Amino acid sequence: MPVLNNRVFTAAEIEIWKDVLSIQEKTRERDIVDIFNSGLKALNIRADKIPQLSEVNDKLEKITGFNAVYVPGLENGKSFYPMLENRTFPIGNFIRDKRDLSYTPEPDMIHDLYGHIPLLTDIEYADFCHKFGQAACNFINNDDLFHRFERFFWFTIEFGLINTSGGPRVFGAGIASSIGECDNALSSEPEVINFDIDLIINQEFRIDQMQKKLFILESKHQLYGCIDELVEKIKAN
Repeated sequence: MPVLNNRVFTAAEIEIWKDVLSIQEKTRERDIVDIFNSGLKALNIRADKIPQLSEVNDKLEKITGFNAVYVPGLENGKSFYPMLENRTFPIGNFIRDKRDLSYTPEPDMIHDLYGHIPLLTDIEYADFCHKFGQAACNFINNDDLFHRFERFFWFTIEFGLINTSGGPRVFGAGIASSIGECDNALSSEPEVINFDIDLIINQEFRIDQMQKKLFILESKHQLYGCIDELVEKIKAN
């Protein structure tokens, strides 16, 4: 069940939030897709203050109709995608340990509130997430087909890259919110593959290590316009 949307933060939590966001601030306009940076500004998400969800939701709902809610822990796909269908995004109600500044396998407030929510201020992005949630929910009782939606979400919304006029940029919130993943994704370490629905829905992923394989979009609209094709390919595979 969701928990209260406002809370008191400890000094340690505030310090960790500040440390991660301050490090990312040095490179994010160079490394991360433009809608992420404009979303941070629109929601006034910054390093020196962890915002209350009521403040974020007041702005976000007016822009795209999405709301964020705290949840006690990791949401599995069968609870997460119905939330997307209802234009709601879960926020893990904790902040990573100081030992895990670079990466945490379980989504916390830095991953969810800093990584995902700014992107949801873009109406095309938000509408895609809503429609994706609707599509995934149609297959929620078929574990095999449903997992293909989870793979697709992982390699696009969580860990996607995108080509821009300035070169490859981070598109996925899982990379944007992780110091280690951001460094890794734009280095020569991972294998980077052109966006391909068939390859993505059949590519397994792990959450406990840096990504060794990533997919890159040619444009945002390549993703936003693919849901009908995605559904047909998932049913056909």
